[in-house]
Amino acid sequence: MDQNFLESQKQVLLKMREELRQKLKEKYAEAISFGTEDGQDSADEAYNLYNKNIMLGRVETDALKLNLVEQALKRIEEGTYGICIECGCDIEEKRLKQVPFARYCVDCKTELEKKGLIKM
Repeated sequence: MDQNFLESQKQVLLKMREELRQKLKEKYAEAISFGTEDGQDSADEAYNLYNKNIMLGRVETDALKLNLVEQALKRIEEGTYGICIECGCDIEEKRLKQVPFARYCVDCKTELEKKGLIKM
């Protein structure tokens, strides 16, 4: 893999990591504080609980994405970035530009999704 492309991807991933960390802090704080006002009736409490669960689901999704970014940065350090972790083939640069934390080539990702083994 071209060294310039690799360095470019590393910078993209580092920026993505910082943005996700900041988003996680903000979303988590917002979710925790949501609906903590006094004087709510049971309908308000149920509505707030529902919304809090949705917000926490978004936090979980961002946490998973952050984990994938961290794994991609580790693969760059190890020299395995851009190699499918399923079949060992190269992941196309076009795919890596779209999804810098991609772990699978298109074929393997498609197969694993069909089997319900991965979602992200």
